[in-house]
Amino acid sequence: MFLSRLHRFLGISLLLWGIAEAAYGGLQLYGLEESNHSLFRLTGTFQNPGPYAGFLAVILPLALHGALGCRRKGKCLCQGMAALCWGYVFLCVTLLPATLSRAAWIAACAGCGIVLSARYRLWARLRIYFRRHRRRALAGLCAACLLLAAAGAGMYALKKDSADGRLLMWKVTARVIADSPFTGVGAGRFAGAYGEAQAAYFASGKGSPQEEYVAGSPEYGFNEFLQIAAERGFPFLAYCLVLLVLAFRCAGRGRQWGIVGGLAAFLAFSCFSYPLSVWQHRLLFLALVVLAFGSWSPRGKWRSRGWHALLWAVFALIVLAGARQAREKRQAEERWQEEQTYYQMEIYEGTVDNYRRLYRECPVLRQDPRFLFEYGQCLSKTGRYGESNSVLFEGSRRSADPMFWNIMGKNYQAMRAVEEAESCFRKAYDMVPNRLYPLYLLANLYFSTGESEKGVAVARQLLDQEPKVMSDAVREMKAEMKEKIGRYGQVAP
Repeated sequence: MFLSRLHRFLGISLLLWGIAEAAYGGLQLYGLEESNHSLFRLTGTFQNPGPYAGFLAVILPLALHGALGCRRKGKCLCQGMAALCWGYVFLCVTLLPATLSRAAWIAACAGCGIVLSARYRLWARLRIYFRRHRRRALAGLCAACLLLAAAGAGMYALKKDSADGRLLMWKVTARVIADSPFTGVGAGRFAGAYGEAQAAYFASGKGSPQEEYVAGSPEYGFNEFLQIAAERGFPFLAYCLVLLVLAFRCAGRGRQWGIVGGLAAFLAFSCFSYPLSVWQHRLLFLALVVLAFGSWSPRGKWRSRGWHALLWAVFALIVLAGARQAREKRQAEERWQEEQTYYQMEIYEGTVDNYRRLYRECPVLRQDPRFLFEYGQCLSKTGRYGESNSVLFEGSRRSADPMFWNIMGKNYQAMRAVEEAESCFRKAYDMVPNRLYPLYLLANLYFSTGESEKGVAVARQLLDQEPKVMSDAVREMKAEMKEKIGRYGQVAP
């Protein structure tokens, strides 16, 4: 009885958590609270509206199941809880369109579709209708397919460049998986492997102009299944899928359709986003899995109690381990933030030793590419070019940002290693071809070494290429390249 109450308490806690997030987002939408992102009004307690919308969408099937279940006779759910469920459904219907998250819309439809189908036995009714009215059913099916196609086209047109960027990410991620399908590239090394694969893809000349325009340096694969396969390999992905199938089966046997819908919504959202990289989503997913396995009980009183006790023990251990890791990370980041003040003030001589101390004493920071980049920059600015390149290369294995290679190229240039510097600049450009800074550095390298013909060719390439985002820095680079072309006896275009 105690363990069953714990399961009920966990489900109610998820609902209340969702209501708190939805209410906070509503205040942000109407300007009563500030968001956590300068470009978006609606983020909840998250950093951007994408993960926030996905969080709301995953809890929505739980609330819908609870709200519809209140109508059943004998259902022990108070009217106050029913009002909370319907209130959450209303808030989600209001907020989800404002987030402009297509992945969350798909997730919400998938999860709520399962709940409604189970509640009203839609599949059984559709089968009966199909048998009795086959022609009408086929006509309705064709109309539904056309409607879905139109909806898909509209969602694609809503953010065309974003959709093209996701397709490019999945294509490049497939290349990463093909290189190491069984072992993966290692946990936390997806971004670095992605950057290498994208550089090889564009260097081969296979990239289209649209792909070059939408290319970026993502931290995540925007598809959890592909990212797991890339980092851990297909065997680990298969193991995860087996656990998910068992979770669905347990929740289905227990007729917990809200949990089934929540898991389905989470998986649908995982196909287009990165929920497992956000701690709120990780905790939510873990709770759903525990609730799913807790919906089924083996025969026998003591077996049932032992099964549920095991679930709660595993849940508690994972939460405690995650909390400890989060505390260590927070403490390390607090020490790092103290040194960032001097880094931003460009006091490199005084802070490089402190960065070195953090690098040695805080293993969690050695997994953060932002810290490695700042540490490498400090070493570079203080003339320790070889040590800087070692740290920057370590960071490049965890990041797809071409700036790591730009700084490594500048270090090699300072050490008069021209070929290595040229290789770094070209790799930085191939990683994200819509960025002009690597071409600027490469052209200046050629001009500084007396290879003016190569420098002019790269400078012309820079002038001919339109950047993805125009800025004052881009205008200054173009103006400088025009001046250098004129200086070396060429006519600028």
